[in-house]
Amino acid sequence: MRNYLKTLVHPEALIQMVKLGFIGGFNTFVTLALSLLFRKLGMLDELAVASAWVIGTLLSYFLNRRWTFSLETKGANVKETSNFFVVNIIAGALTVGFVWLAGRMRGDLSDAEFLGAQIIASIIIVIPKFAAYRDVVFKRSLTDANEG
Repeated sequence: MRNYLKTLVHPEALIQMVKLGFIGGFNTFVTLALSLLFRKLGMLDELAVASAWVIGTLLSYFLNRRWTFSLETKGANVKETSNFFVVNIIAGALTVGFVWLAGRMRGDLSDAEFLGAQIIASIIIVIPKFAAYRDVVFKRSLTDANEG
C-alpha cells in the first residue's frame, strides 16, 4: 500500500494531477454554470445536477484522455470508455447524493449553497477519481514507482 501511495507523489503523477486539476476546474465551471442554468429553467435540483454532469463527463473524457494521460483519441476502446463512465457515474451519484443531503439538512438551498454543495462533493472525490482514471480507465499506472 505504501508503494502505491508513493505513486501518487511521483513527478509524473503530480504533473497528471495538475492537468487533471485544470480540466477539473474547467469542467467544474461548465457543470456548475449548466446546472444553475438548468435550475433557473425549472428543473429539479437533482435533475439539473445530473444533466450538467453528463455534459461535463463527456468533455472530461476527451480532455483527460488526450492531454492528462497523453493517449490518442482514435485509440479509445469500449472497455476504457465504459470504465470511465462507471467511475464518473459513481462520482456523479455521490455528488447528486451530497446535494440531496445538503437540501435535506438545510431545506431549500440558495444558489450559493447549491453550488457550494457540488464544490464540496468534487473536492471530496478528487483523489479517488484521479487514481481510478489513472489505474483503471487509462491504465497509466507508474510501474517503476510501484516496484520501488
